[in-house]
Amino acid sequence: MQLRGIEKAGVAAAFVVGALVAPGTLAGDSGRLLVTFLSLVSASILPTISLLMASMTASGRSVKAINDLNAELTAAVDALFALFGIVGVSVIALIALAIPTPSLLASIRFLGEGLNRGGQGVVCAASALVFFRAGMIPGILRRSLEVRHRIAVEEAVRKTAENAAKVGSVGGLFPRHPEFGKVVTLDDLHDNDKSH
Repeated sequence: MQLRGIEKAGVAAAFVVGALVAPGTLAGDSGRLLVTFLSLVSASILPTISLLMASMTASGRSVKAINDLNAELTAAVDALFALFGIVGVSVIALIALAIPTPSLLASIRFLGEGLNRGGQGVVCAASALVFFRAGMIPGILRRSLEVRHRIAVEEAVRKTAENAAKVGSVGGLFPRHPEFGKVVTLDDLHDNDKSH
């Protein structure tokens, strides 16, 4: 997964901020709020993947359109699973922060506090990356919708062209009367009226 410049700076800043706050900061309400946010993000990932997988059908589509849709869906699924992995890293780091540092490690000067601060930094950095990438899910759905719209337009154009070719055969269903368009002079018309 490639990080943009703003994401790199944001993740680095989040790690530093997470490491600088007092140990135990993420153990209370802020940790529960963060878990709720991460849960909502992860809960939206798998239904999005299911929706994307269901949209991959070949009916009435050109090979190019199917290849475009496949490339878009593959990139989307890869990005969503990467986001799911980042959420997992953040949750595992939160769980690790909830476990007290073993007394053997806590007895070593600065190690216990360093582990807590490092864990908070990891949680903040991973959460920042999830926050930066949270808009990816609606973006994926919009791009998928755009590809499907293009496919639908191509299919509609093809159907219209097929139906236009059939218009000539419709004329055979409604034949014209043999005298339709016949030129008649007024004198001939008056003669026919007098004979009747």
